[in-house]
Amino acid sequence: LSQFALLSLPRPVGVPRRTRGSHAKAAMAPSRSTSAAVAVFVLAMAAFGAEAQRPAVWPKEQAWAEGRGTPLVITPNIMTGILVGGVWFMLFLTGFCCLFRVQTPSSYEEKCLVLNKQY
Repeated sequence: LSQFALLSLPRPVGVPRRTRGSHAKAAMAPSRSTSAAVAVFVLAMAAFGAEAQRPAVWPKEQAWAEGRGTPLVITPNIMTGILVGGVWFMLFLTGFCCLFRVQTPSSYEEKCLVLNKQY
């Protein structure tokens, strides 16, 4: 079908016409189910945030405060190296996938370059 044939097709019942201006903004308003989902998500995040604030320290943290127990295995410098290495690894994978996604034709047609009317 050409683009002109698509313009002449009738619009299904219940599908609003695309308009510009204030009508387009009203047509794009979020539905009640979307608003309810956002409200549930916000409440869940608030509950998780409240749960994350624990009043007591763990036994391992208490042992560190008293000067006994094993030290941290991952120091801040090691954690920085891991995070920076992860970013570089993601960049490498992105480039690798893009590079090998390039498709070239299996054969090239030999054509002479045509130069007409050189001024």
